[in-house]
Amino acid sequence: MTLRIACIGEPLAEISHYGETFGVGFAGDTLNTAIYCAREAKGHDIDVQYVCAIGHDALSEGALNLMRREGLGTNYVTRDPARQIGIYAIQNDIHGERSFHYWRDSSAARQMFSTDASPHLKSIKSADLVYLSGITLAILSQDARDRLWRALAEQRASGLKVAFDSNYRPNLWETPEIASREIARFWKITDIALPTHEDETALFGDAERRAILDRILATGPKTGALKCGQDGPIQIPHSAETSSYKAAETVIDTTGAGDSFNGAYLAAIASGKPERTALALAHDLARRVVGHKGAILPQNPIRPAQRMGSVIGLRPEDLDEYVKLHANVWPGVLARLKASHFTNYSIYLKEPECLMFGYFEYTGDDFDTDNAAIANDPITQDWWKVCGPMQVPLEIRNQGEWWAEMREVFHMD
Repeated sequence: MTLRIACIGEPLAEISHYGETFGVGFAGDTLNTAIYCAREAKGHDIDVQYVCAIGHDALSEGALNLMRREGLGTNYVTRDPARQIGIYAIQNDIHGERSFHYWRDSSAARQMFSTDASPHLKSIKSADLVYLSGITLAILSQDARDRLWRALAEQRASGLKVAFDSNYRPNLWETPEIASREIARFWKITDIALPTHEDETALFGDAERRAILDRILATGPKTGALKCGQDGPIQIPHSAETSSYKAAETVIDTTGAGDSFNGAYLAAIASGKPERTALALAHDLARRVVGHKGAILPQNPIRPAQRMGSVIGLRPEDLDEYVKLHANVWPGVLARLKASHFTNYSIYLKEPECLMFGYFEYTGDDFDTDNAAIANDPITQDWWKVCGPMQVPLEIRNQGEWWAEMREVFHMD
């Protein structure tokens, strides 16, 4: 039976600064979470719907296309001919922290839940799990927040689970008092709590993590995690068993960390994984996300090439034949090299010493396996039978090497 997850929020066009140029992408806290949830839920009977309102403009079309490419359901995406999606510009400091400049007053998403006939209410009735955030609440009118709260509360009585992240952006709220009041109210109807330490401290003044946990748990039984950045998550409810989490090796952009954590966590829980496993998977994804510029990791990230060099001698009497052979390498040999992710393969000859330098770039993720596939290839083995006797391995080389491997000491892109 399909488990249905509805993520409610606002998609945004993201303007990024690259040197003297600008690029446009798409993001938004709940959209990021929905995308990561859908990615992590692949292979499971889980349907992730994104619930929002957009316009008919080119940026709205771009956001809609992204949702569909990422496998999100768009049954509850409405179109407003008089409005469009919001826009924001970002700038990163040297620590990977972002500053934001928003243009979202005319965002179509601000009209969600504005009447009892709002089509977005249907998403709640058809869902098993609804996810929303403090930003979702901040862009809505008070009347719309009330309507959303009632719909969630009523549906919980029929088994709906509500997941909530208090994600606090002060500039989006009328006043800090309204923000804290509304977020406290939504904690009362939350089943899966996904707060961040900094947001809760800013909203309610709790400096201690245990105080945050106690306050949230006082509103009713919950599962989830208090996100504490590099320190990793604290399980909700607090467990006597402690876990240690690795910090990110590289921090370039921290904005998508919490969103990606939420998406991976929800996908893990929805697919039946234990709480501790869900926490570990979510933290691991967030670690990878902060090492990348932008909130959403590329679907198929380009792997940096691993550059490799080696050296071997050549028998002078075979020089002409060896050069002739390599002017027309057997197609099967080349095909095997490409299949094993070897690229830019080059061999240089130093005369009159008859010393050869070989260079290639490896773009795969399992060199030992790919290299073994080359060694076990019958065509390549026949090629080596022809070329091998012409070569003179260096006396000083590591055990098992034919070409003596070299260490890179300089490279310029």
